[in-house]
Amino acid sequence: MIDIIIPVYNTPLDDLERCLNSIMNQTFKKYTVYIIDDGSNSETKLYLDNYTRNKDNFIVKHITNNGVSNARNLGIDSSKSKYITFVDSDDTLEKSFLEEAYHLAEENNLDIIIGGYNEILNNSITRVRTSEPGLHIYENDKIINFMNKLLSSKVNNTNKEIGDAPVGRIYTRLFRRDSIGNLRFNNSIHISEDTLFMIDYTYKVKKIGIVNRVWYNYFINDYSISNGTNNKKMIKNIKGFIKEIETRKNNEKNKILKEAYQARIDKANKYINKVELKIINQSLTKEQKDLLETIFPNYNSTDTEITYEKLTDELQFKGIDNDEVNEYGKQIEDLIDIFVNNSY
Repeated sequence: MIDIIIPVYNTPLDDLERCLNSIMNQTFKKYTVYIIDDGSNSETKLYLDNYTRNKDNFIVKHITNNGVSNARNLGIDSSKSKYITFVDSDDTLEKSFLEEAYHLAEENNLDIIIGGYNEILNNSITRVRTSEPGLHIYENDKIINFMNKLLSSKVNNTNKEIGDAPVGRIYTRLFRRDSIGNLRFNNSIHISEDTLFMIDYTYKVKKIGIVNRVWYNYFINDYSISNGTNNKKMIKNIKGFIKEIETRKNNEKNKILKEAYQARIDKANKYINKVELKIINQSLTKEQKDLLETIFPNYNSTDTEITYEKLTDELQFKGIDNDEVNEYGKQIEDLIDIFVNNSY
């Protein structure tokens, strides 16, 4: 009745076992697990083959590495059950998830039912994301209120019941398989692909349920946290996401949703600026930081947007005289070079 799709790529074996055991412990037993091994190392492959041996409802598919979206799409294509859910291979399910979600979906004829999750760091719950108490249903003309929250991340009087529920994720929810139809994850997007999927999915559905139940445990791990070594790649990925959002915004006729799309774009651009500042700061000497502070006071603030163009414009606007050029000329030249080298 339920298919569980798990992409795997070199997940530490202890975390992977924790994930799979949480599925084995479900109170609802009518499920099939599709583990899509996205080109993992031989140790992970062997572990998956051994774990699933003699488990008829656990199916492993070993494929060449092509990204999480491709793996999830293969899982959808493989699915034959009425419902689908997605799980990340380093996370876990609460044991009542499948049973509770299944009955809520069936009893209320829902296309999708969304729950909440625990955010876990160092084995401690640091945040709980969930909706206001009760079951909240968005259908017909009210789906626009759900979409507004999904796009803008803002709660208002029309969608306040959603609270802090993770509407833009794809885990801690149960999809009716036929409501997905031919929709698939975008293989060209490598960040926020789940949000993009949920945006496109929301246009297709007729009845959405959100419930104040915590069904999922999201583990924050060292190997899943973005760090300085991949910040440049992250910026390029975010810009790809923004391009997709801009396309949808341009096609949107509803004024409220158009504004919500813009709010999502603004949020993404602000994050890009934050990451760019982090990269630039790693390249600056103390003297360069002091110089930049004179040009852009409080330049480290997340509310301060600095680009190469703004930097050069501001230098011209401030009318640096000859003495300053002689004193700071090489520093300014080096500073501009850093911004040029970190423009993406």
